Amino acid sequence: MTPIFLFLSVQTGIERKLEIEKAVTDVAELNGELRNRQYLVEQLTKAHVNDVNFTPFKYQLSPSLPVKKDGPGKAIIVILSALIGGMVACGGVLLRYAMASRKQDAMMADHLV
Repeated sequence: MTPIFLFLSVQTGIERKLEIEKAVTDVAELNGELRNRQYLVEQLTKAHVNDVNFTPFKYQLSPSLPVKKDGPGKAIIVILSALIGGMVACGGVLLRYAMASRKQDAMMADHLV
């Protein structure tokens, strides 16, 4: 096979494909998806949807405010804040007492020496 023969055979093949595509007048024959959509449209037009009588309904309820507020109440927050404040104050007093007693022990040790 010579390159010229291959070129001519490819050229005739392409020309034949072009003739076939020009002969097709309906685009749906070339595209399967378009044919499927045309079929679905035909089926929908055959079904007379205007004659059907039904009542629509909603799946989703309209939003509403919560019945009970989430989270801890104000009284619990106040009580816990008071307890934590009392613990911090007691810790401060104990720390001050510990520092004062060490200072006093150091002064006593200096007097004894």
